Amino acid sequence: MGWLSALLFVLAAVLVSLGGMVGVRRSVQLSTLEAHKEVAGFVYAVVGVLYAVLLAFVVIVAWEAQGEARTRVDREANALADLYRGARAFPAETRATLRGDLRGYAEAVVTREWPALGRGQASPETQRAYDRLWEAYLGLQPRTGYENVWYTQALERLNDLGDERRLRLLSGRSHLPGLMWGVLWVGAVVTVAFSYFFGVRSVWSQGLMVLALSGTIALILFLVLALDRPFSGVIQVGPEAFEQVITIFDRVARAEAAP
Repeated sequence: MGWLSALLFVLAAVLVSLGGMVGVRRSVQLSTLEAHKEVAGFVYAVVGVLYAVLLAFVVIVAWEAQGEARTRVDREANALADLYRGARAFPAETRATLRGDLRGYAEAVVTREWPALGRGQASPETQRAYDRLWEAYLGLQPRTGYENVWYTQALERLNDLGDERRLRLLSGRSHLPGLMWGVLWVGAVVTVAFSYFFGVRSVWSQGLMVLALSGTIALILFLVLALDRPFSGVIQVGPEAFEQVITIFDRVARAEAAP
């Protein structure tokens, strides 16, 4: 689906660009274009460089934002795995309650919150599962020094989990501002339109140049679109880290139940 969307997006951009070039060649005499090609070339060089720098900057920003979102997800999942293992320090009944709440939170993130993240929203069910975690840990009363040490570490990891969760939710709502998109689209139109005004005698040669230019710009814009929202779109951060944590839960439970 991702490749098909990219292909259709680029194809539409190329067809519109070639249509614009054909319209200019039919309405403007070649001699007029040749007379102003030196000035047009100078201006085009400035416009092209500025737009290329802008595109590169936006792609880097979007890529780094998605990388940060992925890192936050991994850290949240790691904190959850640490809490599950650390629950072994407490009595059997308490351990079972804590691990049940931890599993419930992980499953709620995968099944409930991830679809909501794609819409830039949070899941009320996952929020309730998170609140139950805090209630369970705050209700604990360590009885020995050993339990107290693990309890302190558990609260630290629970705080880490909460911090990463909040940052993850904020990442789900973040995207490039409308003004930036406006500049990108206007810059693309201006850059491609300037290529219509060169005095190239062969229409086919000019068409190939316009095709290459518009296709490249469209592909980069599609990449920015795909990276703009980390939890939706063609390129997105998935819940694999939490799915792996659930697998770890099962493995730890089997290992502890084995004779």
